Formats: sequence, structure tokens, C-alpha cells
Amino acid sequence: MMYKASFDNELLNDWCDFCEGRKEFDSFHFSTLLMETLLEGYTPKFDEFITEITKYFDSSIYKNIKYVFSNQEQSEGEVKDWVINDLREKRKIINLAPDSMKLKEIIDYPQFLFVKDRDELYKARETDNNTILYEEVGDFVIENIDNDKRLFALKEVLYSIASDNDLVNAILSGLIKSDVDLSNYLDIYKNGCDYAVDDEKILIYEFKPTNLKKKVNALVLGKFIAFYILNVVAHTKHK
Repeated sequence: MMYKASFDNELLNDWCDFCEGRKEFDSFHFSTLLMETLLEGYTPKFDEFITEITKYFDSSIYKNIKYVFSNQEQSEGEVKDWVINDLREKRKIINLAPDSMKLKEIIDYPQFLFVKDRDELYKARETDNNTILYEEVGDFVIENIDNDKRLFALKEVLYSIASDNDLVNAILSGLIKSDVDLSNYLDIYKNGCDYAVDDEKILIYEFKPTNLKKKVNALVLGKFIAFYILNVVAHTKHK
């Protein structure tokens, strides 16, 4: 079944008015701005659309989106190196977090396990260590962009095409005002991997998509269904 990409130019006009200070909107207003735009892959139309969206920010945002979602050649290197570099940067954030001693020990003395079963990744994500990591990094990013309403709205926009908050944070890394570099996750994702920290080790999941376009199509379709369900539920509650 072929899915056709669609682009909401009316919502894009709202975005431009918002970024240029002509109109005020809640950030959730733009949550579907990129919905269905990648269903045919990274097309010239998508590039034009994303250029309009990101023109109000540092060029790193556009470059990161193009790197992740286009057929641009991936960086050379070892996934383990990117994972440990990502964790060492995030260690700066969790340094004073309660109950983070074991997590910091795993980062400092890493042991890796490569898996191909996504359920194992999900199981690792439910552990205390990974929960601490996820929540502390999430709070840190929000604290460092919350004073910029445009950047906060952009985070909402990007979530509809990104697989998770880690990827959104990596795309935004150049605009987060700190000495923490979250961009290593771009290479982890681009090379078909994800990771989590369980009670004892760093688990690296290899999904290795054979076709980036297929992976993006499935991802965006899933996001579209999720947003559709949420909107139906919200509409039903207000009836």
C-alpha cells in the first residue's frame, strides 16, 4: 500500500506567524505540522517544508534533520563509541541526581550486550537506572529551552517525525544552552541502533533497517495513528 505525503500549508503559515511574533498559539497547536510529511521519504517537497520551519533557528537543526531522515551517508565509527560518548555527556546531567550511583558506575565501567529483540530493549527501559536517565535528561532539556517558546514549540513539532525524545533532544542539541552535547544519539539512530541502561549493563538494540524510507514510513504512520486516537479521545471528552 502506498502512502502519499501531505503538507499542511495553512498550519505552516500559523507557524511562521507564531515565530515572527504576529500571533500566539499553544505549542500543541503545531503537534501535527510534520505529520505525514515523510511518508514518501525525504523528498524535495519535504526539504522545502522543513527549511521553512527551521529557518528561524540555528542551521544545525536543519542539518541534523536532513542527516537523520535523508539518504545522506552515515558517519564512520563504532556504535559502542557513540553510545558511551552519549552516556558520558548525559552523566554530567545526572551527576547529582538521587539514587544515580549505580547508573554512574555502569557509565564509568561499561559492559555491553547487543540484542536484536526489541522486547529486551523495552524491558531494559523499565529499570530504575534507565528511568533516572530518561527523566533527568528530559527535565534538563526542558529547563534549558523553556524560556524560548519557539524552541519549545519546535520540540513538539519534531516529536511527530522522531522516534522518541532522545532523537528530538539530539536534533536540538546545538540550541540547548549548556556544555552537554546530546548529538551523539544522531549517529546511534542513523546506524540503526538504540540503547538502554538496565541494572547491570548497557544494552544496545540493533534494528538495522534495510530501507530508511520504509522505516520512516512505518514510524510516521504509527505516530499518525497515535495522534489520531489522542485527538478522538480529547474530542469525545469535550462533547
